[in-house]
Amino acid sequence: MKRKYGIVLICAALALISGCTETTIVLNNSVAQSDESSDNSQFSTADDPQSSTDESSDANSEPIVENNNITVSTGEVLEINENIVCEEGKEILIENGGVLELNAELDLSGDLYIEGKLIIEENAKISGSGVIHVINSFDDIDCKGTVTAKIDAPEPVEIDGVTYVGGILLVNKKYSLPRTYGDGLRPEVSEAIKAMRKDTGYSMSLRASSGYRSYETQEWWYNYYCERDGVEAANTYSAVPGHSEHQAGLAADITSTELSYANTAEGKWLAANCYKYGLIIRYPEDKVDITGYIYEPWHVRYLGKSTAKLVHDSGLCLEEFLEVDEEFLEFDEEFLGVD
Repeated sequence: MKRKYGIVLICAALALISGCTETTIVLNNSVAQSDESSDNSQFSTADDPQSSTDESSDANSEPIVENNNITVSTGEVLEINENIVCEEGKEILIENGGVLELNAELDLSGDLYIEGKLIIEENAKISGSGVIHVINSFDDIDCKGTVTAKIDAPEPVEIDGVTYVGGILLVNKKYSLPRTYGDGLRPEVSEAIKAMRKDTGYSMSLRASSGYRSYETQEWWYNYYCERDGVEAANTYSAVPGHSEHQAGLAADITSTELSYANTAEGKWLAANCYKYGLIIRYPEDKVDITGYIYEPWHVRYLGKSTAKLVHDSGLCLEEFLEVDEEFLEFDEEFLGVD
């Protein structure tokens, strides 16, 4: 049976003990307690009559907090409706098949492990010096709120010649796509661009060959730029065939490929708001040494609304967010001039 636990029930019990009307849950190295009370009472479990409900009175149900760590077990839904503190040395684990819904602020100095589903509602926030560990996929996070805590990504995996990190397709100067990969611009990218046009009235037009671009088309353009500007210069703004996000059908160049686009009203709006539609500016101005490409205020990459917001909130480029930047930089030193 799927059980639904509310941290608010625990808070209510603590409030009765401490006489407080508002509480912050604290997971520390001694006991879990209200930060507004010196009472050392432990969190109530399903066996505690103060917190038992019809849904959680099953004799086989597990405590929400055990040894001051939170585990959301398979088949359980845990709602956190009051601010919570997870101190250093403590952890929160969402098991596969478990769901944690955050409707408040989580001050994370410990570790949060996501194997199940983490829902971060619009008014919720996760901050602190702790680490959020994504075990399988970024699709396991549904983020409408704000996350500033560090996110630890899974290791890259290759499936049929395509590299994924936490379910995110990665293509750059190191990671490539098979020659035959891709057959057009993904519908979700087109829908995101259409939505931006509708909401703003800006043109948000796609330039020729700047939505989906096949391996062969990219090869033609790359060779053209090499002949025109030289290999070393071409490598700063054009991808080697097989290494272009356009081939994946997940990237698009919007309106203009001039740097001046960044200073237009449309370009400024795009930079500030595209994440709300599931897109990021893929090659930011201050990340040139990491991405290996010049600043492209027109080039957007689709990640989905939740992941795009996580990247936006982090202030990182995609390589940094997926923790492949150091490996990429080592590769780029050898790759530059050889494309």
